[in-house]
Amino acid sequence: MFAFGMDLGTSSVLLYRQGKGIVLREPSVVAVRRRSGQVVSVGQKARDMLGRTPEDLLAVRPVRGGVITDCEIAGIMARTMLRRAGCGGMFRPNLLICVPPLVSELEERAVLDAGIQAGASRVYLMEQPVAAAAGAGIDPHSPKGTLVVDIGGGTTDIAVISMGAVVRAVSIRIAGDSCDNAVQAYLRDAHNLDIGLSTAEYIKCEIGGVLPREEESRLTVRGRRVSDGLPACVTVQSGELVSVLHEQAEQILAAICGLIELTPPELVGDLTETGLVLAGGGSRLYGIGSYLSQELGLEAHTSDDPEACVVEGTSRVLGRLKNCKEGTINIARRRQGIV
Repeated sequence: MFAFGMDLGTSSVLLYRQGKGIVLREPSVVAVRRRSGQVVSVGQKARDMLGRTPEDLLAVRPVRGGVITDCEIAGIMARTMLRRAGCGGMFRPNLLICVPPLVSELEERAVLDAGIQAGASRVYLMEQPVAAAAGAGIDPHSPKGTLVVDIGGGTTDIAVISMGAVVRAVSIRIAGDSCDNAVQAYLRDAHNLDIGLSTAEYIKCEIGGVLPREEESRLTVRGRRVSDGLPACVTVQSGELVSVLHEQAEQILAAICGLIELTPPELVGDLTETGLVLAGGGSRLYGIGSYLSQELGLEAHTSDDPEACVVEGTSRVLGRLKNCKEGTINIARRRQGIV
């Protein structure tokens, strides 16, 4: 029986099929009717509706901060994604879903329920930092400590892993979405321009950065003038956004330093050799890797596609799922020493 690995993220869903690689990558957005709750579209079409939906339609993200907030909608979304990836009818695959390192038992159950609703035969869980390290080409089962920083859409998950498990972890709500919010607020305050979050994300990706760019870039931005509500456009330069996004990076750095202080000294010493693994779409932000590397004195490692690191890492496990415990590996219970 074939198996899928799934990264059910705040911003996007990625599917890895055993033997075929990544077969799907779509935004984790669902468009539903307000009154009936009927699902209208899933994925990219639903994302295109963000900020543009008629009064009767609502574009929602069933995953927030790496946690499922609406199990039913998340199940529908996951089932639709699996069908698009070629799974349907009589075929009920095994499904390996990656979850944040500090997941609770209740949150684990929500993920498992979503997987079953999606049509999986059996559902397994894997900790995201372990998968991210594997996807970046680092051996997560090495006894040496490795620092993993996964900058996603809703949260940045930071963990020190060793021997295939998370030793210390922290999760903060400073990530891609908070950067978008910061850009949106800056345009409103500095340029008297109101823009949507999709536009803010585009600006961040095109000219935003934690450090100054070698060549100044500029971008024409269209939106609504705050003072009178009329359409307007302004020119934004990349240098304007450095201080805005640098504040976000500083908070990530502070969280990393706080975690390192709580990590056993032997593993901290290993970090000078193993370095820092950057994963998640947020790690594409210009200068974030260089900034963290300089401040921490650690070499930064990432892949050409950091957003896919987590789901790529599931490939190491898919071939031996039958040897794993079904359902809850129970991450929450194992962390507490219950099982």
